[in-house]
Amino acid sequence: MFVMNASFEIDKEHEDRLAHKAKKNKQEILEADGVVSFECWRKEHRETVEYVFVSKWKKQEDFKAWISREEHVEEHKEMNKKKKVEEPAVKIKKTLRSFDLFEIE
Repeated sequence: MFVMNASFEIDKEHEDRLAHKAKKNKQEILEADGVVSFECWRKEHRETVEYVFVSKWKKQEDFKAWISREEHVEEHKEMNKKKKVEEPAVKIKKTLRSFDLFEIE
């Protein structure tokens, strides 16, 4: 099993962007081949809010296939174009962590 943990932290006034992303990701991920589960965790900080998307996959290749699909790549291209035009820029801190299942014998 393979687990992907994607953390997004944004200022509280723009939290709606992460909430929308969580709903969209859930719908898309749950339709993907090889997905086992998807959860979204939320943590409030003093000035920011953090959403952590935790997806579990049968194998890492399933996850790679999902993020490599054309719609996902195009979505990231569009987001990068928007970043260059937005004033003032909305900062999102993104942290990715992945894990393989460790079987305890």
